[in-house]
Amino acid sequence: MLVRLHLVAKKLRKTSSTPARATRRPAGARQRANGDISNKLSHERVWAAALKQIDKRGVASFSLRDLARSLGVYPRAIYWYVRNRNDLLSDVVDYALRNVYPPTSCADWRDWLRKLFHQYRAAIQQHPNIAPLIGASILSGGGISVEMIERILTVLSAAGFRDDHLLDAYNVVVAAQVGFVTLELAALPLEDIVSWAEKHRRQVSTIDVLRYPMLGRYLPAFANKAFLLRWSNGTEVPLDTSFEKFVEVIISGLEEDLRRSADGLKENRHS
Repeated sequence: MLVRLHLVAKKLRKTSSTPARATRRPAGARQRANGDISNKLSHERVWAAALKQIDKRGVASFSLRDLARSLGVYPRAIYWYVRNRNDLLSDVVDYALRNVYPPTSCADWRDWLRKLFHQYRAAIQQHPNIAPLIGASILSGGGISVEMIERILTVLSAAGFRDDHLLDAYNVVVAAQVGFVTLELAALPLEDIVSWAEKHRRQVSTIDVLRYPMLGRYLPAFANKAFLLRWSNGTEVPLDTSFEKFVEVIISGLEEDLRRSADGLKENRHS
């Protein structure tokens, strides 16, 4: 009997001297601490940090885990501000292009388009790693703002575009601002870029100029400066003069469409 009482007392002393999980914080405290960290975030801060990561590492190497680490938060805190990686990438494109659309008070619609195209290109030149994301963002509707659509339509409508002509002109403007820059700043291979560039340079330099005499005639001027014949992208070899020509051709084409539309309306009134 005495032995049994001794064992019970010893067990009680051992239990009382070892607090259960004394070092763990209560669940509520953990949630409050995590909330304090999350409260330091905002949508704009998340977008800016994500853009910085993409500028540094490229899209392929971008991850939400690395983004969270750069912000000093747990990965789950990011999901208070984004649904998933794809949505975040669309938001980043929109954030990078937030200041490219001029106010609609610009005196002439042609000058407005010139300013739009140049500011859009300048924004992508600052963040060339987002160039591959632009088409997908526009297709998904995640990287394009209603304000941008409204401004383009306001300018084109004031210029005189109506109905189907307005629709066509709008599509031309969006395709023009995206298309040239996306090609000019197309992403280069991620691995062994030096070998890739040298291989492509040799391919261009060894084109059979007897079989392709027209290309051979202009090859020295076109090498690394013409689409399909480049081994550098626009970050190293910008296509400035070609871009200027492209902008003027787009505007001239829209001018011609507007003139024909006006002539058609005059003929309909007289008939």
